[in-house]
Amino acid sequence: MKRIKQSINRALPKVIEQIGLRINPLLLKIKSEKDQLLIFYFHGIYQSEAEKSLHHVDPQNNVTLAQLEDFIKYFLRRKYQFVRQEDLLNGLEKDRSYVMMTFDDGYYNNSLAVRLLEKYKVPATFFITVGNVLNNESYWWDIIYKHRKKAGKKLTAIRQEQEQLKHLPYTQIQSYIEEHFGAEAVTPWSDVDRPFTPDELQEFAANPYVAIGNHTFNHTILPIYNEEEIRWELTSTNEALTKIIGHTPKGIAFPNGNYDDKVLSIARDLGFHFVFTVRPRKNLLPMLHAGREMVCLDRFMPEPRDIQEYGSFCRVGYHPTVFYKDLKSRLKRLGKASAMMGAIIIEDWSNLIITMSEIYSL
Repeated sequence: MKRIKQSINRALPKVIEQIGLRINPLLLKIKSEKDQLLIFYFHGIYQSEAEKSLHHVDPQNNVTLAQLEDFIKYFLRRKYQFVRQEDLLNGLEKDRSYVMMTFDDGYYNNSLAVRLLEKYKVPATFFITVGNVLNNESYWWDIIYKHRKKAGKKLTAIRQEQEQLKHLPYTQIQSYIEEHFGAEAVTPWSDVDRPFTPDELQEFAANPYVAIGNHTFNHTILPIYNEEEIRWELTSTNEALTKIIGHTPKGIAFPNGNYDDKVLSIARDLGFHFVFTVRPRKNLLPMLHAGREMVCLDRFMPEPRDIQEYGSFCRVGYHPTVFYKDLKSRLKRLGKASAMMGAIIIEDWSNLIITMSEIYSL
């Protein structure tokens, strides 16, 4: 039964995708794409597929330079205007379509994007985990991936190990890495897996098409920390980035997309204008005219394949896998509601029968 459920969970999103590929073009003909902002979050960039085969970084949907260029051309052809977080502060004009590219973590390989940003005159925002930059350390998930991959472990096993660590405090993750791979494991293997150096980041941020944002000091899953620790993660990152790039970031992308009311309250209190999640939904323009209010923005993750194969889903505003999960959740809630309604009806009929029996007995 478990295997059957797993097979269904794998198959149905693909069915939804195939249906969507036929329906989406029709929807886009009758549905306006104006007054919306699509935000995408990338991670690493490969120069080529050959570089990907080195297995120096966890692929996590990383794209090649060619795929990134196709992505840019896809939206330019459809008259989307590329923006950065600073543009949002000034407000966006109505009756236009907008797209925003963001990159999480701070990989040095993100510098490959500059040639495309300059070529097509489009901006992008890069959210930096500054602890790795200052210490010249590989990201912990890459350390696990490349060492386990080298040892011949299957990707499913690697993912399970990463998932088990993800929600632990950073100090515990550090201890785990050192215990299993040694103190030298944090040393990057190449330009593929290393972060920017402070000097490189300073030069990178000076480019007019580059904007910099906060991605915490240690890539921490913020809700598991207390208020003092969250404040330290956010303020220490902004202080370090301010020294490097010369100004203070106004936006933060939550690692793993995790946040709660406590995190939002602290971010608002610290003066952030924008917080970025990983919920795959489009943003409607009215909510972007924030003034002094902090705005929570949703992002799609690009896929390492032809943008023609998935771009229409983002433009319509959904993702097949997320759509399927949401549908299951709705059906589950509907089932519970139906069960409750049935119980209420049965109880009401039982009470009616008891009452009628009592009356008859009199």
